[in-house]
Amino acid sequence: MPIFIWVDILALNVLNLLCIIANFLTIGLHRRGWLVLALLLKLFFVFVLVVVAGMLLGNDVGFEYYFFIFLLEIVISDLQQRYKIILSGLLLGAFLIMLQWLFGLWGSWPLGDLARRMLLAFNLMTTFVLITFIALQVYIVSEVTERRFRSDAYKDSLTGVFNRRAIIERADMLWRQQRPFAVLLLDADHFKQVNDSYGHGAGDKVLHHIAQLLQRALRERDCIGRVGGEEFLILLPDTNFEEGVGIAARLRAELASQPCRLDKRILQVTLSMGLAWSYEKRALNDVIDLADRRLYLAKFSGRDLVIAEGGESFGITARYEMYVSPSSTGEA
Repeated sequence: MPIFIWVDILALNVLNLLCIIANFLTIGLHRRGWLVLALLLKLFFVFVLVVVAGMLLGNDVGFEYYFFIFLLEIVISDLQQRYKIILSGLLLGAFLIMLQWLFGLWGSWPLGDLARRMLLAFNLMTTFVLITFIALQVYIVSEVTERRFRSDAYKDSLTGVFNRRAIIERADMLWRQQRPFAVLLLDADHFKQVNDSYGHGAGDKVLHHIAQLLQRALRERDCIGRVGGEEFLILLPDTNFEEGVGIAARLRAELASQPCRLDKRILQVTLSMGLAWSYEKRALNDVIDLADRRLYLAKFSGRDLVIAEGGESFGITARYEMYVSPSSTGEA
């Protein structure tokens, strides 16, 4: 084998080694938040490898396919739009220059037609695999991001249960389906004293504890949402009077048996509850308003109570609307 072929192979191996080293360097830069620098460094070394390989081996062995990977990397990067356009234009210009003047400038494939076709097929397959991998990564990231945004739009950030918009939408869905259900409104008693005595951080932990405990204690078909500072709304589908009262009593018992622990303190928080059923009123707002009145009747009657009857004449103004603006989702 002629000496110049060994020189070409050695040069390509040296460049390939430099690309591997540069790749590890870019991983370190990426982990430190230098995303743009990592991208440009990786593209530079791979670009040099492709260009030199094309100049040494010619334009009929498939190295030009890697320009498509460069373009895809630029498009999905965190660069600003104008820099993406500039780099894409430079890449296109470099691609045309390579094809017209540089490919094969220092030689051509020296090992026969079969080996050339095998290298061409390898480069084509590698390009296809890399583009497919990048596309799958973009798809996975998009799916995860979309699910996160969808979850954030319907979940209360503090407690992890539904926010006000989401729980009201589910109540509206049950109402439109004409499916019988109960509305259980509950409020933590003397919660202001928790914030005043232990701080708002402790209050947040108490709310999270209450929400998670209630969520675990509910049936699979039930759902809970936070609709105010320390107020929660629970929907109980297909629930009659006895079942609704029994569920409310069980929730009170669960909270009493599992108080919130803050370091060495044990905070015993009680709940006042108001229950109303969908068949009691002709509009959903009125059903929620009735549960609200019974909740406040429970508070005025001594707290730590469940009120499931009466309350129609209790003087509390309705505070719930069917549809709320994005700025008033009940997250506090």
